[in-house]
Amino acid sequence: MPPINWNTAIQYAVLVHIAESVAPTGSYGPNEISAIGNAGYTFLQTLYGDDLATDIDPHIGDVVTFGLLTVSAAQELVAVIRGTDTILEWLHDASYLMVPCPIAGSHGYSEDGFTAVYRSLRIGQANGTPAAVASMTSYLDSASATSVTICGHSLGGALATLLTIDVALNTSCHAPTAYTFASPRTGEHLFAGAFNASIPSHYRIVNRQDLVPKLPPILPLPYEHVNTYFELVPPPDKINPTIPCMRHLTTYLWLMSQQVATGQVTANGTYQLDADCVATGPAHI
Repeated sequence: MPPINWNTAIQYAVLVHIAESVAPTGSYGPNEISAIGNAGYTFLQTLYGDDLATDIDPHIGDVVTFGLLTVSAAQELVAVIRGTDTILEWLHDASYLMVPCPIAGSHGYSEDGFTAVYRSLRIGQANGTPAAVASMTSYLDSASATSVTICGHSLGGALATLLTIDVALNTSCHAPTAYTFASPRTGEHLFAGAFNASIPSHYRIVNRQDLVPKLPPILPLPYEHVNTYFELVPPPDKINPTIPCMRHLTTYLWLMSQQVATGQVTANGTYQLDADCVATGPAHI
């Protein structure tokens, strides 16, 4: 796989950031659709799913927006999956249990909470509406799209990982590309091996100081990250060293903007840290 192009990574992170601007119970309005257009894409459909359940807040029956499907003029179909603050509750109380990965043709086990949310991922609010992968299949089969990219942040990174292998194994697009930001480990070593064998182009982008990608732990269960890892290293004394600040997508956008190589064209410097994430004193990470 070629080295990462940080401009391209930023492009997909911007789409995820637009998805994160929509409230879980909200919808894509003119402002969001315009922003998607400005990013070079056309809005197609909203992705819905059942929110991640935790012991702190079970979210029983909650159906929320998780992202969108969009397409470019070059017929690139992009699935965009947002992160959620619920994952911080999951970090607090999860037992990290595993279930057999339900995706046809895959192997191994995946984390049960992520898997439950993924199985609910669909294009309508009501149960029984087409699953995300089924809708993507329709666009591919109708030749409305000829390539697929999947991107997600935090919990959305885990869902993007599951959706990517589902597309590769169960649609006509056998080589989708994935960009994930702050993704936790999605499954164990057999699942990771199956993913790596099926997906030639996966860019797993991680802030070194972000706790979320370090979980679930590799013990006592054999959780393992999928390939391929690209690390962002926060400069000293720049970012407030809290768990939320290190996980925020705005932090990732700022860190990526600092990585852009000389000669690449980008709006470098236009991405700002959230005000409460700007360090005010020496960092102690």
